[in-house]
Amino acid sequence: MKVAIVIAGLIVVAVAALVAIQPSFLKPASLALVKKSDIFGFSPGMAFEETSKLVNQRHYLCRPGRNASTLECDINGAKVTVESDEADARRPIWRVNATLNNPGEQDAAVKSISDQFNAQAIKDREGWTWIVGRGLKLSYDGLALNLVDEAAEARLRKAEAKR
Repeated sequence: MKVAIVIAGLIVVAVAALVAIQPSFLKPASLALVKKSDIFGFSPGMAFEETSKLVNQRHYLCRPGRNASTLECDINGAKVTVESDEADARRPIWRVNATLNNPGEQDAAVKSISDQFNAQAIKDREGWTWIVGRGLKLSYDGLALNLVDEAAEARLRKAEAKR
């Protein structure tokens, strides 16, 4: 019986050491593939009704923007602009922009964003880019985060070009 207790104790110590060295050991494999695809809860593809519920639930300070398809919010010191597709009856979000008040050191911010969105950063001319979720592109220029549904953006550009 004493041998079983000692072995069980060694197993517990070994698992504790493994978790201390590699915390992701306990994270289920299904969560490793999950990527964050929102900024302050706003995500491209959300319908206007969902957006309104989010604003009410989280008590965000928001107001209509320069047109009916834009919502401007002040959240935790960030100026967040949410743009929706007014041509679609559901008015889904296609772009979320958050201008940060005090972003801090750029390298630290890029690492933090990469960790939060579980995605690898790609350096480009304007700053940093991440592919998060299906068809969603996140960019950061050192001051603002921009999350865009690329397919919706292309469709809106095409529609605007026809006008």
